[in-house]
Amino acid sequence: MLTVLWVALLAALSCGTLSAQENLREVNITAGSTAGWVPTEELEVEAVETLERYFRLLDAGDYDSAHAMMGSGLRALLPLQEFVRQQTVSSKEWGSKISHEITKITWTKDAPGIPQPGIYVALDMTAKFASVDRHCGYMILHKAPNADGFAIVRTESTYLDNEAAQSIAEEDSPLQLELVWRIVARSCPNYVPDALPDTLSDGVEYATVSEARLALENKFGTETKEENGWTIIADPESYSIWSFAPQGDPTYPSVVKRWVKPTGSDNSEMSMGLLCEAEKPVCDWLFEEMALVNGFIPLSLE
Repeated sequence: MLTVLWVALLAALSCGTLSAQENLREVNITAGSTAGWVPTEELEVEAVETLERYFRLLDAGDYDSAHAMMGSGLRALLPLQEFVRQQTVSSKEWGSKISHEITKITWTKDAPGIPQPGIYVALDMTAKFASVDRHCGYMILHKAPNADGFAIVRTESTYLDNEAAQSIAEEDSPLQLELVWRIVARSCPNYVPDALPDTLSDGVEYATVSEARLALENKFGTETKEENGWTIIADPESYSIWSFAPQGDPTYPSVVKRWVKPTGSDNSEMSMGLLCEAEKPVCDWLFEEMALVNGFIPLSLE
């Protein structure tokens, strides 16, 4: 569970005034943290500056100093020699860093289950490099009681390099590329992928979900059944299966069409389309899930 505070708003309300130009600061604090504790703006600046300093050292190739910013536990797991090797390989493969952005900051203080007492902060981020347009990850910092500053206790990066991305787009399709990246990026907390293209309904011959359902229910030879609340209609004539979301589902109203198209020489091609009238992010999520479940993302992703 996560508590979200709008600090500037709370402070203004306590004084009975609120400026329309007030810059609200979102503060995310995990459940179990010290009751009533809120990180100061100065503490947030210190955490962000720690991350920025680490990246400046990496950009400058000062791997010794960057490694020294890590906590003792992480340094033990990642000795200097291995750290330098990894960073050297990454620098060569990714190229120079173009930009990075912190997308969310989450705080924990003395919560049950933390490895050591003190303040933890997770900084989710995205980045772009000369040879890597798709990159996301996070860094976790720890500030022990009475410590002078933060130590890096964990870093994680997930990426798809441009060469691999181009290969997927050319050998399959740009849509397949975006689907693959969405699955890869699931390991990045709070990452929000770009919207899928507005071509998901290609191959669906109806204008609305209700029109599709009415036509299929009244078409001779179709078979209807229920699975987990979804209405599944099979149409043998068109070699297609239609899955209609139930009322109350976040994706309602929507229908997923899967069909087989003969390609000659006893071969066939499986396709999928989505007609969705829910919110765009929800529709994109449904297409992603159905593509994964139905084998339209066949790559082995690690």
